[in-house]
Amino acid sequence: MQFKAQTPPLAATEKPQSHSDGVQIKKLFNKLSGQPESYSRKSNYTFGKTLGAGSFGIVRYARDNGTNEEVAVKIILKKALKGNETMIIDELHLLQQLNNPHIVGFRDWFESKDKFYIVTQLATGGELFDRIVKKGRFTEHDASLVVVQMLEALAYLHSKDIVHRDIKPENVLYLTPEENSEIVLADFGIAKQLQSPNEKLTSSAGSFGYAAPEVILGTGHGKPCDIWSLGVVTYTLLCGYSPFRSENVQDFINEVKHNNAVIFHADYWKDVSKDARRFIIKALQYSPDKRPTAAELLDDPWIVTIAEKHKECDLLPHLKQGFDAKAKFRQVVEVVKLNNRIKRLKQIQSEEDDDPNEINLFNDAGSVMSTASRVPSGVEQSPLLTWKKFSNVLNNLDQDRSKASLTPLPAYAEDAKQTKKKETTADAFVQLVHAATENKERVENFDETKHEEEQQQK
Repeated sequence: MQFKAQTPPLAATEKPQSHSDGVQIKKLFNKLSGQPESYSRKSNYTFGKTLGAGSFGIVRYARDNGTNEEVAVKIILKKALKGNETMIIDELHLLQQLNNPHIVGFRDWFESKDKFYIVTQLATGGELFDRIVKKGRFTEHDASLVVVQMLEALAYLHSKDIVHRDIKPENVLYLTPEENSEIVLADFGIAKQLQSPNEKLTSSAGSFGYAAPEVILGTGHGKPCDIWSLGVVTYTLLCGYSPFRSENVQDFINEVKHNNAVIFHADYWKDVSKDARRFIIKALQYSPDKRPTAAELLDDPWIVTIAEKHKECDLLPHLKQGFDAKAKFRQVVEVVKLNNRIKRLKQIQSEEDDDPNEINLFNDAGSVMSTASRVPSGVEQSPLLTWKKFSNVLNNLDQDRSKASLTPLPAYAEDAKQTKKKETTADAFVQLVHAATENKERVENFDETKHEEEQQQK
């Protein structure tokens, strides 16, 4: 199926050709080979490392040959869509509407006989939590600057009746490696534009741990679901661990339904202002109708005046305890998930497909790009991100944890056992680290499809 009549107009993004003869030759070649006309634009880009993978395709680093801009190219297999091409049409329509400094920008699109290509701005500064851990210090005021930018992005989206539906730290990126880099929201693959401001969506969305109760229950959700997710991110941003302990749907609903689930443990929150806590409680109201809008939260006292007064106390030591324990094992699982996804995608292809080697885990150098950092070459990468070192880590998971690059874990886990105030061991990621340490085969044989099915059944 080719992307023709339904394709959104993108004249503004198409680059003028200076050599008309060359253009005509390309068009003739595409026509003879059965490729759509837009396929000629693929030659405008030089492709690099794999950045990530999903159910329908992969994301690769690329460089625009004309402007030298670093971009991300989502490559989607048409066979994987199984007739659901409207998903891509909807995403393209949505992306073209967005023009905000805190949202990853749309650049271009084209298609081949077998694939769709969506080109977007590349955020090279790294994921939110990964970047924070590398900072020398992080204060409540610093946290508020992140939240303000997220709120500005959400206010912009919601003004257009667009719901992101997957607000989580992995989708909050620093645009550049610079110290004063702006924050951008990424990954609009499940975002939806409402037909009316109060429309309720019932399709599944979001990530457990960040998704709002109404999303998980399937009772209908809209813009307020993004506010809940922002509340979870804000809480974690200020203490390093999740506000909720539950690991399955029923326990989670029981935990939050009476609006008394948010606990601010004194050891972690004593240096954080009461106004920050009030802000979080506003966002984490069980009833979506009681949550403020993004625009209203931008006028909250914590955002406007209070947070700026809290520049002295460094929150980073506590944050690192939570972030490190989760992030280091998450890198292991993410590499395995990435491999599993790409294996499935490669099985969907056939030898007759155009460029069957394009869906690949490795680049020319044989190393995989971090799905956590999403940055091009020149940025420090985890040793878990090459298969040889990754294998070494797995081999050591059932030995001394300090040899497995998990040094923050023992103190963190032991501390959590000693006092109820530090219940962060209930966090699913930390639980997985313990399980993997005892049984490394759980990581080596991680079946993402089965894992997702189990989560849906809970």
